[in-house]
Amino acid sequence: MDSPLKSAMLMALLSVGTAHAAAPASPEQVRAELDRQLREMVDTTPPEVKLLFVGLDPSVYKLVEVHFTLDGQPVDVPSVEELARPGTHVLASRQVADGPHTLVSNIVYMDASWSLFSQTSGFLWNMTSTLNFQAQRGLRVNVKAASLVVPEAKDARLKVKLIHDVTAEMTAKLDDGTMPEPISKRPAPPDAGAVAHATPPPEPPKPSREPEPRPAPVTPQQQKVRLLVRALASRKPVEATLSVRGATAQKVALKRGAKAPAQVEVAPGDYTVDLIAPGFLAQTRRVQLSGSKPTPLDFTLVRAPKKKLVTEKGDRLELEKPPRFPEGVAVPKPATTTFLPQLVDLLVRGPIQRIRIEGHTDNKEAPQDSRQKLSAERARAVAELLVRAGVDPARVETVGLGDTRPKAPNFTPGGRELNRRVELVILER
Repeated sequence: MDSPLKSAMLMALLSVGTAHAAAPASPEQVRAELDRQLREMVDTTPPEVKLLFVGLDPSVYKLVEVHFTLDGQPVDVPSVEELARPGTHVLASRQVADGPHTLVSNIVYMDASWSLFSQTSGFLWNMTSTLNFQAQRGLRVNVKAASLVVPEAKDARLKVKLIHDVTAEMTAKLDDGTMPEPISKRPAPPDAGAVAHATPPPEPPKPSREPEPRPAPVTPQQQKVRLLVRALASRKPVEATLSVRGATAQKVALKRGAKAPAQVEVAPGDYTVDLIAPGFLAQTRRVQLSGSKPTPLDFTLVRAPKKKLVTEKGDRLELEKPPRFPEGVAVPKPATTTFLPQLVDLLVRGPIQRIRIEGHTDNKEAPQDSRQKLSAERARAVAELLVRAGVDPARVETVGLGDTRPKAPNFTPGGRELNRRVELVILER
């Protein structure tokens, strides 16, 4: 809070105390008068958000791609060449609505050293991070996305990471006019029977009984919101275990044949809700809970198939039926994404924390300088399908490798179709 505003608030509080000595006022009157004076002194402006970016040394790390979305809408940012320069860059500054907001940042770096002896020569770091923050009137929220080098990281893939730093500052300005007079110095209303006094009148007697204390206001941390959850299979409630993670964490057992939804009471905020039921594929959801009305959340479960479409092999996830991409198209054919429910199940049940989706092309479907971009779009398209299924975006990274790693010879149409693919790499368990 600015020092002029602090001084003004202190003067207002002191003036209220002086006025009370001259003419007792109720707590409600004192509070109303203080609020009125503050409104006169402060010009409350709409919420603002300012997005900033700090990059790495361009002589060591080459900036390849930068993508930001605010509340699901892409943010127009300066060019990669401009953002690669040293220093702090302003991406955008705009007014936003009062309340919660979500920023998703995606940064891609390449090792610029090109040393044959470097462990990360030609390596790509594709980093995605999600930030949830609050905006309110009279404040500007400064969100800085920064890339950091982790020298002690044993895995080269974790040597560079993306973080967010959030600060807030007041945009409200003190009124340039005259500061309101303290209550004690304001002229009293005219009274025909009043007699002028050279000295203040004697202090009135104190009431014999102290006023009852007012209940303390409820803080956001003390508020509670309710989530109403059902797990359904063939429209019938089934037994399941519910895990709620966010500002608070809970585990709830859902009963088979329950007539009413399970009620979960938590503090307001953003939550990840995982549901695991015996014999069914696990599911996950991301929900934002606020307000006084309960939030319903239904899970329609699918029985776990006998045949596994996703298996762990070392540091990779192998797809029995991988997605297929038409030539020159970034989005996979819908009929070839049947592996997604099992991939979500694996991410919910298992110890895997983060994965990377690598996109690939053949050597003929696009000009050579466009293949890396097309392969990156393929990886992001599959990542978006996972996010829509409820997976936290922070758990999924993407990268495009163009036609640099063919899986089959490009001499035949069949070989080129196999090369138009994505592959899944386990980054963290």
